Amino acid sequence: MSYIPLIARVDSLPPLPESVLKIESLYAEGDPDIDDIVKIIESDPSLTADILAKVNAPYYGFSKSIISILQAVTLFGSTQIRSIVLSSSVNRGFDIDLSPYGISTLEFSRISTMQSELIFQWYMGIDINVARSLTPIAFLMETGKILIAKDILQSQKEKEFMADLEKYRDISYVENMHTMMSTAQINTLIFKHLNLNDTFWESMNYLDDDKTPPESVHEMVIALRIVRSAINIQEQLTQNSLQIAEDLIRENELLTAPFLRAVKRLRNKYLID
Repeated sequence: MSYIPLIARVDSLPPLPESVLKIESLYAEGDPDIDDIVKIIESDPSLTADILAKVNAPYYGFSKSIISILQAVTLFGSTQIRSIVLSSSVNRGFDIDLSPYGISTLEFSRISTMQSELIFQWYMGIDINVARSLTPIAFLMETGKILIAKDILQSQKEKEFMADLEKYRDISYVENMHTMMSTAQINTLIFKHLNLNDTFWESMNYLDDDKTPPESVHEMVIALRIVRSAINIQEQLTQNSLQIAEDLIRENELLTAPFLRAVKRLRNKYLID
């Protein structure tokens, strides 16, 4: 299968809404004021409705409905709301069906949320600025799978794709085998096309690369690789996936304790034994 249809789909994606671009410009200037974020989101009725729908998803576990953007931003924090805003806007241009990966749309959202929460919880105690930069990237880290799944479905190769995922247990390898591109490679194109901050596409550009990432994104790429090892579409914080993540941590001479503390909090939140 050629990668050309995937590139064509990326090129046909609509630009990000003006409201999202305004929010991104605020973050480019530093840590934005919550009131400014709320005003921009509320100025876009479609975005407002989408954000409220997402923050009321059952996996967040709130006992009462969140009924306002101010309430959402206060509960989630500006960094996590930025992630949700970007995810909502990017995914708006897709017809989402992740069945070739054996997961539902709700499960896909839950995995993306867990990845962003793990990296935020982990890096909050290491470097707050890196945590704020990494969280939205982690939230969008699996976006390319939407286009790969669409290609697999259109070619009617879902059974073969799922069988290969089970056989090889290497998601990027199987994606390349079937579409000549991986999720990270497609993300690089998507993030460039949408004119997101350079760190978004640069970190994706090196995520599957065996070469050492450039200094500007080295720490971010390593952190994303570790989180993706611990939480992915096949395993979420299992004994096996955590062992792989810990091996990467030691290989890169990082401390395991902060990571494991964040893992413990997430396992308790998502009731993972």
